[in-house]
Amino acid sequence: MSLFYKFQYLVGLTPWERMPSLPIGQQAVALLEREETGREPPYGRTLDLGCGTGFWSVRLAQRGWEVTGIDLVPKAVRIARERARGAGAEVRFVEGSVTALTAAGIAPGFRLILDFGVVHGLPAEQVRAVGREVTAVATEDATLLMYAFLPGRRGPLPRGIGREEIEQAYSGWRITDEEAFDLARAPRFVRKAQPRFYRLRRSQS
Repeated sequence: MSLFYKFQYLVGLTPWERMPSLPIGQQAVALLEREETGREPPYGRTLDLGCGTGFWSVRLAQRGWEVTGIDLVPKAVRIARERARGAGAEVRFVEGSVTALTAAGIAPGFRLILDFGVVHGLPAEQVRAVGREVTAVATEDATLLMYAFLPGRRGPLPRGIGREEIEQAYSGWRITDEEAFDLARAPRFVRKAQPRFYRLRRSQS
């Protein structure tokens, strides 16, 4: 899947970059607002998994979060850094794998983690690796916001992931909320994939 994304960024075919401009983007903003309710910035550290060209990383920084974004595609990371500089936003971008956060220099202490379309494209063993790595860098009261396609055969597109597989990968977490995408104006392949938003909270021992 990493080769797929590298190729897509190389040739400029990145339809997922349109998502923030669709109604789904406002739905995602509402989820972020809920995490901020009753608090004042700075809100704390957040980790943007598979940050791509940095749209959500920059948006989070502008909202008052201390943001680190990580992505495996060098071109995407370069564009993300340019985006942050252009917006005057302070964001740390790391080139590395979401399956090896510690090896990429990601230190513990994140209270909010974003996975906006990352693990649903990974094979099962890598999904479990991401779960372990995220748990290692998350605070005891951390929240994970995820969106994912439902499982299905889609050729080179993300295979999707179901609630059960998410719960298995994040065994130390619990899903507190699940809601369907607002699919207005979404591309046909997104509508067919029936994507869902999930909110996970790290279980308190």
